[in-house]
Amino acid sequence: MNYDRPAISGVAIALGFILFFPIGIVLLAVRLWKHRDLSYQKVIDWKNAGTTFLIIFIPFMISFLLHLAAGSDIQYWVMVWVVLLDLIPGIYMLWKSRQRRKQLFARYDHYRHLVLVQGMTSIQTLAETVNQRPAVVVNDLQRMIYLGVFQDAFIDMYSMSIVFNQWAPAASTVNVNVSVSGGSFVPQQNKPPAPAPPPTPKTVECPGCGSSALLQPGENKKCPYCDSPLAYPQHG
Repeated sequence: MNYDRPAISGVAIALGFILFFPIGIVLLAVRLWKHRDLSYQKVIDWKNAGTTFLIIFIPFMISFLLHLAAGSDIQYWVMVWVVLLDLIPGIYMLWKSRQRRKQLFARYDHYRHLVLVQGMTSIQTLAETVNQRPAVVVNDLQRMIYLGVFQDAFIDMYSMSIVFNQWAPAASTVNVNVSVSGGSFVPQQNKPPAPAPPPTPKTVECPGCGSSALLQPGENKKCPYCDSPLAYPQHG
């Protein structure tokens, strides 16, 4: 499943409004209903709505300026209503989308800290901590898994928790020497020297958008939010 793909495309909704007006309203309502628990898609919906309002405002503005240049008798109150009902709502929706996007990225960082640092894996506990419904938390975590923020993880819907796949390290080789003691053979284990501690994952700040990303040792990838290149620091 592509968590960046809307339930119903904007093109289909636009065609429904232009060619079959009632169908466009139905498709929009269905899309908003399906996105009720999808935080990222809600951000996109606010942005698309604001952009649509501004696109509708442009021809009204052009027509008003052409009539004004031609010296036609212009009803200025019509333009005032267009500004109040079209331009201002469009600007507000774009601003709302930007605010929702910032809040969502901040919540992603909060999830990452709660899960990877504090070891909190219960969906219900996470929902209570971030003050969101469990269904919203599930979809947020699933998108973070899809983006690679949480690697080798999945949502267990039975236990309602995020689960990480873990593999046990290969058994270390044990050297066994045989010596004679009292006429019998006694095996003796020589323990290998303790290995140096492996490098640990590090949190790297994105130079593009300022968000944080957890990188495994030697890992290089793109920022899941703005596609800026991120590299595991070799020192420090």
